[in-house]
This record gives sequence, C-alpha cells and structure tokens, in this order.
Amino acid sequence: MTGYIVRRVLWMVPVFLVVALISFGLVSMAPGDFYTPLRLLGIHSTAYEAMRIVRGIDKPWIVQFWVWFEGVITRGDFGISFATGGPIGPYMFSAQAGIHWTLIITGSAMVLAWLAGIPLGILGAIRHGKPIDYLISLFTYIGISFPQYVLGWCFIWFVYKFINRLFIGPGTWGLVDVSLRRAPMSLAKFGSYIWHLTPAWVIVGAPMFALVVRHMRSSMLDTMHAHYMDTARAKGLRESRVLFKHALRNALNPLVSMAGIMLPTLITGSILATQVLGLPTFGQVLITATRQQDQHLLTACLLFYASFLLVGNLIADLLLAVIDPRVRYR
Repeated sequence: MTGYIVRRVLWMVPVFLVVALISFGLVSMAPGDFYTPLRLLGIHSTAYEAMRIVRGIDKPWIVQFWVWFEGVITRGDFGISFATGGPIGPYMFSAQAGIHWTLIITGSAMVLAWLAGIPLGILGAIRHGKPIDYLISLFTYIGISFPQYVLGWCFIWFVYKFINRLFIGPGTWGLVDVSLRRAPMSLAKFGSYIWHLTPAWVIVGAPMFALVVRHMRSSMLDTMHAHYMDTARAKGLRESRVLFKHALRNALNPLVSMAGIMLPTLITGSILATQVLGLPTFGQVLITATRQQDQHLLTACLLFYASFLLVGNLIADLLLAVIDPRVRYR
C-alpha cells in the first residue's frame, strides 16, 4: 500500500508538468495580452512594447513558460500579477483570495451530496419500479439536465419574487447578512451563514448529487441480483443485513472509484455560484484574471484547480482500497 501511494504521488509530478505547460500555453496564445487595452487608450507603441519587455511577455511562449516554471519549482514563486504588481503566491493563499471559502463550499457540497444521494439511491433500488423510484429518478434527471447557471438564475428569480423585492440581481447575495458582517460570531451569525450557503450548496452540489443517486441505484440493483446475495438469503440472514452488509458494501465500490470523475462538476459549480451569488471565493480571482488576461495569475489559478482534481482522485483511489479489501495495491 505504501509503495502504491508513493508511485501515485510520483506520477502526479509529470501530470502536473503537462497541465502547467498546456495551461500556460493556452493563456499565452490567446489573442492580445494584459497591456492590449492600453493600445486602445492611445498609448504609444514604444511604451506598449517596453511594458511587455519588462514583464517578459515579448518572448516566445515556451521561453516564457520555462522562466516561469523554473521559478515555481526552485523558489515556489508563481510570478508577478500584472494587475497588482505583487507576488502571486502570497496573494493566492491570503484570506482575500478566498481559497478557504472555495474549499469549505465545495467540500461541504460534496459531503452533503453523498450523504443525501447514497440513501436515495438505495431507496430507489429497493423500491425499484414503485412511485418513489420514479420520483427519485425525476429529481436526478432535473439535477443532471439543468445547467448550474440555470439553477442560479432560478434562485435569483425566487428570491426576488417571494423573499425580497429589493434583491437587485447577481452578486448581491453574499455569505452573511449585511448587518452581521462585522459582528462577532454568534448563533444568529452562524445561522445567517447557513442560510446564505444553502443556495451555493444546491448550485454546486446538484450535479454530483444526481450522479451519486443514479450510480448508487444502478450499482445497488446489479448487486442485489448477484448470486452471492441469494446465498446470503438462503443462509437465513435478515434482509436488512443482506442489503446493508453485503449489497451496500459491494455497491459502493464503483461509486467511490468514480468520485474523482465527479469532482469537475464541483469546480464548475463553485465558479458559477461565485458569479451568481457574489461569494468571496477563489472563483472571483479566476474570473478577474481571465477578464484582465493576467497571465501568471490565471495560470496559477488553473494549476490550483488541477491540483484539487489530482488530490481528489488520489483520495478516491485510497478510499476504494480501504472499503474493498479485495483491492490490493502493491
């Protein structure tokens, strides 16, 4: 097991390198750069070229990548933000960037999606062909079919129509009530956080919730009709013990193995929820860097999300080995 973990971590290094190369290349080869809007304001071409030379973006993109990546590897330096002129590393991990809120929202949305999705998937399998099964399937189809930005706009319409007519649109929801922003933590403020995070959990977690329910139901149905289940029943075991000790344990295996594949839905949802609800998450940094073509900051944002996916897939593989003793890593 230890050898497997070491190999997986080592394999993440070349994957990280390839992701960094592709991300930097895509950002660098996009039309224009951070200083292009200055040309539209009438800045002389000489001054424009001088600014590009100072930032090193006058060179071929592969040369720019090598200079930047060497700083990442040797000094942990992600470069300088073109917009602020400050180092990117300290800014990314500061409270202002909102990485902690991104991890809190995506992590809690994933936990809630699994806690709600697994029981509903089991219920749909046990009541297969019954009205409750069709109702659960209807909700999962809605969760998969509706894009997350549509859920966000539906939430905005609902708040404006039924809760607050002064709700003016995207970006005004926030994390906590305005009157409690500077107040010390209390039960009322904690409740306000929960109230304001609920739509974020729905927007971020709805696709994963639907996927968990569908895969859990499908896997449970396959497991319930396996031959060893008939053998367990023939031994006189209670149906609850057959379902939850034998069927559920084996049905969880494919679901856990697919957990890493489901993670991109969380990232997409967190970025969309950032825009719709006005949450101070890392998605704001990514969107701002994209609009400004802040090359180094945008590449660092993409690497953060790539690292999130790599670590998530590693954890999913390790959980699979823990849940199923038949899976042996050497």
